[in-house]
Amino acid sequence: MARASGRPAADGGEEQFDLWPPRVQVEALDVRSVVGAQTRVTALYRVRYEREPGVHQVFHDHHGWYCADHGPACKAVRDVTARHVPPPAP
Repeated sequence: MARASGRPAADGGEEQFDLWPPRVQVEALDVRSVVGAQTRVTALYRVRYEREPGVHQVFHDHHGWYCADHGPACKAVRDVTARHVPPPAP
């Protein structure tokens, strides 16, 4: 088995290296057509994970980045912000 070097796992051993990590699909959506013309949302993304059902909707507004269902700590927020430059502040 391939192992990651030096990263501790929850069981005290080393974390297993994933040879085929799940694909992440990040799709930018048109904010005005989805949310409406009077919205304060400045960016909107749909995030899908290969091995998980459902989708995440990640927004950016005057509160910052967040997932509609899981809040700012959601892994989809991390995936969007890692791939995309945050929009300018209004």
